[in-house]
Amino acid sequence: MSEFAMKTVSVVIEPRPARRRGRPLKDGPDRREDIIDASTHLFLKDGYTSTTLRRIAHAANVNVALVHYYFTSKQGLYQEVLNSALQATLCSLKDFQRTTPSVDEIARTLTAPLYKHPDLIQSLNTPNAPPEARDAAEAVMRRLSLSLTACIKSLQRAGTLRCDLDPELFAQTCLELCWAPFKSDQSGTSIEEEAARTCNPTELLTRHVEQNTLVLASAAACLTGDPKSAEKKGDPDGPPFRHFPEKVI
Repeated sequence: MSEFAMKTVSVVIEPRPARRRGRPLKDGPDRREDIIDASTHLFLKDGYTSTTLRRIAHAANVNVALVHYYFTSKQGLYQEVLNSALQATLCSLKDFQRTTPSVDEIARTLTAPLYKHPDLIQSLNTPNAPPEARDAAEAVMRRLSLSLTACIKSLQRAGTLRCDLDPELFAQTCLELCWAPFKSDQSGTSIEEEAARTCNPTELLTRHVEQNTLVLASAAACLTGDPKSAEKKGDPDGPPFRHFPEKVI
């Protein structure tokens, strides 16, 4: 046997747990908000169909796998974008259930996200969009409608809003009137584009919003006395509207 015998050393290499593809490093930065910011710009500007996850990843300077890790799918990311755009409004409506806001405050809360994201109204109303985009938009709108309805019911219980208004229908009326100035007309020309020929578009938009808010405030104002009793007595000073039952069969 050789004088210099070789010593065998066995080295045991323990397998490392595989890291999920696209998962951020434990001490790495959270890129979730970067992805939402990039996708908000692209989704609202170019629409659901034209915006791909690859484009979003490139704009956010991340890989596509990381987008999948945070949001699972394109639809999940789209719904998160819509939720994020309306998050401040939803929080305010929740707070309003514990306070007594005016109709003006409710209107400002509903229009605030559209002033920040003018294209949001188109994303929430896209009948020709793919089913997954419509489903995401409808889910967000249901959440908004439920919060607004709960807010209206709270104001009715507090006596600051007419109690003969149907909360769900009035919530829909609020949304329609508050958002109408931001919608495009049938020819596809927005109010801002139309106003550019005559005056400051932002000024006209604000005037339109304020006008519709006055309509809402007038309709929601509490009346003195009971509408039913005034009608029964034939009081000429009674309310000039007809009281409808809560349910029509």
